[in-house]
Amino acid sequence: MIDINRILYRNNVSTAMTVRTDDPTGWLVPFCSEARAFCEQSEAHFAFVESVEMQAVAIQDEGVDVVAMYAGMFWVICRLAAAVANSGVFPTMAGEKEPAWKPDPVKTSQVPRKLLQEGTQFDWELESAGWKDHPERQILFYAALSILFRFVLFHEIGHLRNDHGRRRKARSLSPVQVDAVNSFARQCEEAIPSQAREIIADSFALKMTLEVLDREMSLKADLEMTRILRDKLMPDQEALVRFVLIVVYVFFRISGGSNWHEIPLDRLSHPPAPFRMKALMAALLEHRHLGISEEAAERSVREASAVGEAVMSVVLGIYPDPYWFQRISTPEYDAHFECLFQELPHWSGRLSRDVRPKPMQT
Repeated sequence: MIDINRILYRNNVSTAMTVRTDDPTGWLVPFCSEARAFCEQSEAHFAFVESVEMQAVAIQDEGVDVVAMYAGMFWVICRLAAAVANSGVFPTMAGEKEPAWKPDPVKTSQVPRKLLQEGTQFDWELESAGWKDHPERQILFYAALSILFRFVLFHEIGHLRNDHGRRRKARSLSPVQVDAVNSFARQCEEAIPSQAREIIADSFALKMTLEVLDREMSLKADLEMTRILRDKLMPDQEALVRFVLIVVYVFFRISGGSNWHEIPLDRLSHPPAPFRMKALMAALLEHRHLGISEEAAERSVREASAVGEAVMSVVLGIYPDPYWFQRISTPEYDAHFECLFQELPHWSGRLSRDVRPKPMQT
């Protein structure tokens, strides 16, 4: 019997939550069950943990792999999905509210996730009032929440699948990979590998999120919910890719830390959020997930960026940020991407149990 709390405690992570059916979020039980099923496929264990931070962690310790999502992360993505459902965006999904753009300069000046009451428990009954009686808006909420949850979950599983904890331990580093919204400064020799690990985990998360949703839509084709999603939101694989990319774009917009400008690029623990989104789009163009064409991948990238920014603006009632991508479209960032690209092979793939990773090349 695995004592998850002992492993969490050893790695300075909060206590595992007792998942209750009467939890105010309303969605802990089904998503905990789903996460455990996905983690079991990777011989890992899953737990929600008692902490309000917008974080998740992957741990490889004592021969045991663990993914833990902080309650604060789940609350924020629930609230974001609820805001999407309530705002009237994606108007093909029926509801009484039409999308209305009423940007507020005061809100615009705030960190986006603060507008989603980061650290405050999500209350399903209270925060679904006004739209939960409209079945298609509920379906939109569930679709958005599933994508957000799975992307975060698969990101952490991506760390495990690539043995990032074991590789870190072989370099006398902590076996826990903490994914927080704010970057922190590291020495360059550790920051570059850390950022490379995040790019690898992000790419894995996007691939798996798309493949699982596509498979789910096929296996559950006869369900009314699937028919509505097909008819109104994701009629084909290109539209499915585009919708997922839009949701992930909004996730990075709200989760981006506010301090990355204050730390040298080559000393950040995590790449800046727009850099990560741009790398994901590059991965889609390269791999063309779900077998979409090159032209479809290019359209998806263009539309996801434009629609994602519009959704962000309407959902939160803020002005769009036309410079979000432009800030990382510079020769400095291009050179940084090349630096990370050279580092990626050192952190990709499973390790043999009796082979230590090669020393990092500098």
